[in-house]
Amino acid sequence: MPVMMRWGEFRFSVPTYSIEELKRKVEGRVVPVPVVGAVAQVHTLGANPDTITLQSTFYPHHLNKMGITQLRGIQAAIRAQKPALLVHGSGSVLGLWVGRISNENETFWGAHPIPEKFETTMELTQYVAPEDSERQKAVNSFISISI
Repeated sequence: MPVMMRWGEFRFSVPTYSIEELKRKVEGRVVPVPVVGAVAQVHTLGANPDTITLQSTFYPHHLNKMGITQLRGIQAAIRAQKPALLVHGSGSVLGLWVGRISNENETFWGAHPIPEKFETTMELTQYVAPEDSERQKAVNSFISISI
């Protein structure tokens, strides 16, 4: 079964838990600074971490509930906030990413207490490791002087 994407221990593939849509957001931090009587100046503050949103629809009744098991595992990983390696199906290694949001919509309830259709959205944020301790000490020292 071809793997479309992998995040840590989770594999997204047909037919268990496929991805229908991937959206990537790349964002810079730009802040306008008001100037009296003139157009506001713009300060660039660097980049924000990228985010990726994955959308999926699966039907657990036909898949021996494998999609539900993976969904619950993904939700547990998001709660744990542990960064994991993200690999695209093309083989591109995208680095470490941490799960931020998992939304699910359960529809088409049948005779059994298990939904027949799941629509899910998961958001991952690029993990940027904290700076080294010496730099952090310098920042903390500056903050304490400024206050």
